[in-house]
Amino acid sequence: MGDNIPINVYESMFAKSESTDVCLIIKEDESQPAKKSRKLTAGSDVTTSPVLTRKMYVNRATLSSRSTVFESMFAASPDSTEFTINDAKYDELAAVLSVTEPTPIDPTEENVEGILRLADRFMLLDATRYVESFISRSGWDDRKKNELSKKFNLKNLTQRRD
Repeated sequence: MGDNIPINVYESMFAKSESTDVCLIIKEDESQPAKKSRKLTAGSDVTTSPVLTRKMYVNRATLSSRSTVFESMFAASPDSTEFTINDAKYDELAAVLSVTEPTPIDPTEENVEGILRLADRFMLLDATRYVESFISRSGWDDRKKNELSKKFNLKNLTQRRD
């Protein structure tokens, strides 16, 4: 994931197909470090952070059945086929939503916290359980596992460690 998985893997996993009926438009979190671009205006030099926008095609029924947040979002605009997701990193959201796919994307030490935050934000318990299981099987040190368990209230991981 992240540095280890090329972006085209995410794009192929969430490509438009006959089984997808909703497009999620992901706008990268502007508070995250981003590449800066310089814009020159009349007499001033302004630095701005571009907003990176990507698309993911998903199945409305599948996400609604696994997340009350997505269920509510889709129910609020039943005729809409595009929904914007702000403040999320594309690769982390792809990992969270990949639990609905045959081969979920594994987290890394670098992005596990972002994935757990998004799993919590979208109330995707399947993603939280997958990450808990992955962490418990990982070779990560006990301190890191305990830190994650406490920070994200990972009860299953805590029980396995006791």
